[in-house]
Amino acid sequence: MRKLALFLTIILSIFTLNSCDDTFSIFTDGEEVTVVYGYLDVEADTNYLKITKSFTGNAVDLAPNYSASNYDYKLDVKLVGKFAASPSISREVVLDTTSIFKPYDPEGLFYSGTNQVLYYTTEKLLENQEYQLVITRNDGEVVKSRVKTICGSTIRKPVLNISFESPMTNKIEWRSNTFNQLAAYYEVIGYFHYKQIDPGQTDTTYHKMRWYLGSGTGEELYNSSNLNMFVNYTPTTFYSKLSSDSNIANNTSTYTRRFVDCFEIVITSTGDELYNYILIQNSGSAIMDTPEYTNIENGVGIFSSRSVCSKKFEVNDHSINTLIREYPEWGFEKVVGNY
Repeated sequence: MRKLALFLTIILSIFTLNSCDDTFSIFTDGEEVTVVYGYLDVEADTNYLKITKSFTGNAVDLAPNYSASNYDYKLDVKLVGKFAASPSISREVVLDTTSIFKPYDPEGLFYSGTNQVLYYTTEKLLENQEYQLVITRNDGEVVKSRVKTICGSTIRKPVLNISFESPMTNKIEWRSNTFNQLAAYYEVIGYFHYKQIDPGQTDTTYHKMRWYLGSGTGEELYNSSNLNMFVNYTPTTFYSKLSSDSNIANNTSTYTRRFVDCFEIVITSTGDELYNYILIQNSGSAIMDTPEYTNIENGVGIFSSRSVCSKKFEVNDHSINTLIREYPEWGFEKVVGNY
């Protein structure tokens, strides 16, 4: 599975919000509420949803109890819309279930050491299409939501390779694959990939340094003169970022050998629903105990869309030479043979 279109971390956030005591209830009076978290990614081979239920009681006691917030039967979950296999007609696709195992964590609160049930489909989705989610419970309650998928993007700049020599700001530019179809929010992350051979070892290990390059709404980042979106960054910042990389800082000895692999740019775009949810989650409200934003009918949670585009670039020879010449303590060398 090339991409896991799922964010389990958000499903946990609804249980860990600050409140005045340790009693948790999404809705009062013991009402069972279906909780849905997931997004549709047109680039993914498989799309997943996490569907659980609310519980009332002491969160510390009940959180490790998987059955407290999970259904003991398979829900009837359907996705209705147009799919790549038959793009001219709208049809229903029934989602199946699978399990992933969450390793035991002695400090973990939620479902540590248990299987997580996920609903999924391998049907290929289409860009800029509306999909309806329909969940039918055993008691006849129907939970619904609707979302429009995001259009993918193409990175336009850099073109051939990337250099970290200029102290002046530079641009990373990209364009929506569908004219004038902007996502609600974009985040741009760079990953410097490098290989390493530790002293006394013959095996090569692979590492990467994460570099946050910028983010913003589609309207904020859009340049109407060339129809691209962009973020500004300072190339020479790369060296200070690399100096704080945990592997570079904590795992470098005299005979550590390193080789530059590539620099990868990853642009993640999110839909309106997820963007609105994040805004509310980070609002800093002192009176908000649970998220007030949801797009789930007869339930709670978030059903949204996202798209990820990435491109790998060779690192300019001048930048590799700078790594070797100016930072010899990091152990970078020119690539020779199969390294």
